[in-house]
Amino acid sequence: MQEQTFTIRTAAREEIRLITAEVDRALGALTRDDGICTIITPHTTCAISVNENADPDVPRDLTKALRAMIPNVKFDHDEGNSDAHLLSMLIGTSLSWPYRKGKLVLGRWQGVYFIELDGPRERDVTVYVT
Repeated sequence: MQEQTFTIRTAAREEIRLITAEVDRALGALTRDDGICTIITPHTTCAISVNENADPDVPRDLTKALRAMIPNVKFDHDEGNSDAHLLSMLIGTSLSWPYRKGKLVLGRWQGVYFIELDGPRERDVTVYVT
């Protein structure tokens, strides 16, 4: 297995950032073949997903929707970020996706997003190929 890691520095508690270019760069450094890659962030309060990358309103709308999904629950976790743990678990911290000739195979309007749920922080994202 081969891997390439890059770092993201987020600026807000909740932030949805397009990382397609970074993933493609990492993938291109690893292979020029076809296959399936795994994109993972080894943190428990952020996530990785694919969604529309054409309209900048989409990440803002999704951030508002994620905030609205958190129920009025009194969490006991002292750090005050149980909401971020819950959303990370629901969205997921990894993604498997096909690539062709070392580039992600995405639909016209698709992009890979890093979803910060407890920032601002410095986060790692690793791309794996076998």
